[in-house]
Amino acid sequence: MLIQLNNVTKNFVVNEVFSNVKMEINDKDRVAIVGRNGAGKSTLLKIISGEIDFDNGERTVSKDTTIGYLSQEFIVREDLSIYEEMITCFNEIIELEKELEKISYELTPENIVSNPGLLDKYDRLQNQVLTHKDYHYKSKIESVLYGLDFDKEVFDKKISTFSGGEKTRLSMAKLLLSEPDLLILDEPTNHLDMENVAWLENYLSSYNGAIVIVSHDRYFIDKVVNVVYNLEFGKLKKYVGNYSNFLCQYEEDYEKNLKEYVSQQKDIKRLEEFVQKNIARASTSKMAKSRQKVLDKMEIIDNPRKDDKAANIEFRIKEQSGRDVLIINDLQVGYEEQVGQKYNFSVYKGDRLAIVGKNGIGKSTLIKTIAKKQKKLGGNIQYGSKVSLGYYDQKQAEFESSKTILNELWDEYPLMKEAEVRTVLGRFLFRGDDVLKIVRDLSGGEKARLQLAKLMLEKNNLLILDEPTNHLDITSKQVLEEALENYEGTILFVSHDRYFINKIANKVFDITEEGYNIYLGNYDYYLEKREQEKIAKRLKEEKIAETVVKEVNDYVLSKEEKRRIRKLERTRDELIVQIDELESKIKIVNEELMKEEVYTDAVKTQEWNGKLKELTSELEEKNNSWLEIEEELESIQ
Repeated sequence: MLIQLNNVTKNFVVNEVFSNVKMEINDKDRVAIVGRNGAGKSTLLKIISGEIDFDNGERTVSKDTTIGYLSQEFIVREDLSIYEEMITCFNEIIELEKELEKISYELTPENIVSNPGLLDKYDRLQNQVLTHKDYHYKSKIESVLYGLDFDKEVFDKKISTFSGGEKTRLSMAKLLLSEPDLLILDEPTNHLDMENVAWLENYLSSYNGAIVIVSHDRYFIDKVVNVVYNLEFGKLKKYVGNYSNFLCQYEEDYEKNLKEYVSQQKDIKRLEEFVQKNIARASTSKMAKSRQKVLDKMEIIDNPRKDDKAANIEFRIKEQSGRDVLIINDLQVGYEEQVGQKYNFSVYKGDRLAIVGKNGIGKSTLIKTIAKKQKKLGGNIQYGSKVSLGYYDQKQAEFESSKTILNELWDEYPLMKEAEVRTVLGRFLFRGDDVLKIVRDLSGGEKARLQLAKLMLEKNNLLILDEPTNHLDITSKQVLEEALENYEGTILFVSHDRYFINKIANKVFDITEEGYNIYLGNYDYYLEKREQEKIAKRLKEEKIAETVVKEVNDYVLSKEEKRRIRKLERTRDELIVQIDELESKIKIVNEELMKEEVYTDAVKTQEWNGKLKELTSELEEKNNSWLEIEEELESIQ
């Protein structure tokens, strides 16, 4: 056990944040604390770390336990260079190296004769250095900095020259390098792109100590944690497993508790009615008193509640679009200069196309151009029949307006009655006097909900969304996901929220510095395919590099082995052709499923879904066979 909280209560002025919190963090634990914005998650982190005090209860910390806490504040010295700041985490081994170097200069023949113990001291120090846990600290520093997107060229730059987001990443790098027994991270994925987050996931998975995380990145905590604490209504409850397991267990607990509550209420009502009817009768008074004793001793079950204060979002469409929604030919995007390459692709009715790629690669510029918010530099965008376009810009959530929330929406829809406008705003958690708040004074989450309310009223059949889950808490994200899953139109979106992408996308548009690729499927499928491509690329590069050596050593191989290799290579090449054909067939089937005459016909839909299942299963088999052959060839050659 590293840290234990027992019946901890925290109040702010007259408001209770949480009470009687019990929590235990053991070595190697990977813990996530989840709950709505304002539930007290960050406050709880600060109590765990010892940053703030609490009002009642106990906090017990094991002897010699080191704690590292990453808040939203910087923990780096801005007057130092990146490398100078990072090596401060390794003072112990650096001092040993300095002492070893000093003694090495003293190892003259004269000093050895006059001080026989000098050689022993040198050997002892050298052994300490070589066996020290931080012996490879230089490569460790480089690895962490590279993982957090800092190249070697900037290692000597002063930290003061970097942006706030970069300083936050440097603070995380320093914390990771210090390797405390307990690592406490508050929103660690902020300011990280998807590749950096993936690196952090892998790093934390092999971290030697315990980890406690608060994060809105559900995919991240799903991959990293094995324990989830849910903070709700001021109470903390533990769930074993990752985030997905927590969601299932949470729903099961709620349904179970609700049944128990309803059942007990029925029993209470029945017993109370019996007591009231029979307590005054001499013949039944004894029985009534007996039942009253049962009531008195009964442990009353509380009415289970969900923290369901969430927006009620529903996206409808005025009319259906045609099959072809967007046809893009040789599209060039950018401002004064072109960003990325020429784009050629189509978007079809029912597509949920997620656009992913590194920060600065041009994702937002692309969709902004498609949404007619940015002039194209070249090429053509053809909008399909009856396409009506709605655009959500992450920057719009930062807009400044002196209007009230009510007037901000009402002015755009003046024909609506005030009660109707208030009803819409109520669905987005703006209730009562909240609608009289000034827009510029709203939080990022509130502004985002207001923008989504506007978007909902437009009833477009094509939604183009730029980071729609930014500023939203987990509950609001879940509601938005459900609304988009039920949406009958087409969606084109940019997002860093991998959990959101996984739930919504049926295609992933991956932009890289080399070009772009479209993958059929959700985010998990995209990762799988990309990994296969990396393997194939690596094998190809290795094959090219080994060509010369292979030519020299070919004569060593027997004729039988050569025949075997040729057979495997032929099979592999055939499989590649078959895989390409299957992927083309799957694409055709998906396109058929999007046709109105198919998706409105249950029999046809079932028939095409059956074909899709068969093709997908066959594709998986072929991919597995291809990988097996590649591995076998690699072992032979």
